[in-house]
Amino acid sequence: MSHKWTANAYGTLAERAMEEARDNIQHLPWIISHDNVNLPMRVFSQRLHNQSHFFSGCAATVWVLPADAALPDGINDLLRAHRAQGLTEPFSLEDLLDGDPSAHLRINRQFVYHVLQILLSSPDFADYADRNNDYFHSPPTINQLCYGPDHIVKQRILRTIDQEEASYEGNDKAKDEFFRQLGIGSEKEMQKTGVERVIAWIGDQLTVERLRGLFKYRYEDLNSFDRMDYMIPVFGWFHLIMAFANSLHKQYLGNSAIIGCIQQALD
Repeated sequence: MSHKWTANAYGTLAERAMEEARDNIQHLPWIISHDNVNLPMRVFSQRLHNQSHFFSGCAATVWVLPADAALPDGINDLLRAHRAQGLTEPFSLEDLLDGDPSAHLRINRQFVYHVLQILLSSPDFADYADRNNDYFHSPPTINQLCYGPDHIVKQRILRTIDQEEASYEGNDKAKDEFFRQLGIGSEKEMQKTGVERVIAWIGDQLTVERLRGLFKYRYEDLNSFDRMDYMIPVFGWFHLIMAFANSLHKQYLGNSAIIGCIQQALD
């Protein structure tokens, strides 16, 4: 296999994957995430027209959801009405944190279950006689997700673009380019996006802040697409979990001389 044959094969596979992604988003619910990507382009035989450089681009992934996750018709209008109502009725922080005591009880049961599973998984409890006791079973599910072949979330990777996404302008251009790749960049599709679709757009803290900034700056634009009424920016929960884990590590790792620290427990 020559280099040209391999490159052509990759190109054909990529184009077929893009065609499948374009078809999926027309018939199934979907969300999208994007983030920056840094690639050093190294040249080992440099010339004036062939220099090493650092590529700062943007990569995106479309997550195609099962059909039963589809939102009801008219969800775009409901979202806009809900946002308009929210401007006049601020939410209560107390209700948000302590509004449902039964939820706290369920969460506490999950915490207890996970702690017990960690203990039972350790070598010190390998011979524990009552490890199969009903008390150690998982708590009952509340809203269990469906599973099986018909409920698999499909991942569609879009083409990496040569566009930074650290700025407002960069995110705006990246958004338009991803719409173009997905085949929804035409005027007709933009109108459909503005009045019918609701798209959850996921990113890290910087990406989400840029998208929210664009949303605020465009609140007086003439149509719902330009105002980005269809978009729900969602920050990456994985980043939050990693930041929390890093904070716990820095606060409680300590050293072997400190009583009660993590390092002493590991030693």
